[in-house]
Amino acid sequence: QQKLTKLKKQQEIEELKAKLVGQRVALGGQKTQKQDLLTTTKNDEKIYQSLLNSAKAELEAIEAIIAGKGQEEEVGDVNEGDGIASVISGSSCNSSGSHLHFMVSDDSLVKNPFEYLKSIDHNNNSGGDSFNPTGSWNWPLSPTIYFNQGYGKTWAVQNTWVGNIYSFHNGLDISGSSTTVKAVQSGKLYRGSYSGSGGCALKYVRVGHKDTDIDTYYLHVNYF
Repeated sequence: QQKLTKLKKQQEIEELKAKLVGQRVALGGQKTQKQDLLTTTKNDEKIYQSLLNSAKAELEAIEAIIAGKGQEEEVGDVNEGDGIASVISGSSCNSSGSHLHFMVSDDSLVKNPFEYLKSIDHNNNSGGDSFNPTGSWNWPLSPTIYFNQGYGKTWAVQNTWVGNIYSFHNGLDISGSSTTVKAVQSGKLYRGSYSGSGGCALKYVRVGHKDTDIDTYYLHVNYF
């Protein structure tokens, strides 16, 4: 009985050690993010509030676009791999830097893009999100893919200030070796924009995939 008690205590100690290591890693990440935020904002409350307001406006716009409230015009048919837009360089409406926000919607319900996209050469800059594509689609950008934030309850949501804005990320934030955005499947191309509380028009393109209820959305882009 004494041996069993000793073994149980040793196991509890090891579990506590492992938990402590995990907490130290998380704390280190939080400190890094805090320092990055202070560097970005120069410890300026106005800049911080500006970031918050921009993120809120982007969330409003994205949700409105998925709900079909964007102003759209039909362009025509496109094939898989066709160039359909280009990623805006630098900051733009509701975006503090160059990136593509890529979303998949099935009958107006957002889906995890990794269920559709195939494996690809990448750099994971997300801070801790899993990069686990299991599908067969080509990517909307050329590799190497720079993976900045994943889908769902991401590392950024749990560890950075964006968690004050949203609790669930509904797409992928990525960039690639070029700014050309390509259709991941053939379908009907639409150009759209949404103007909300942010005071600017967030531009995007949408591809309605043939013979399905699936749409793909490509945000923070310039039209071709």
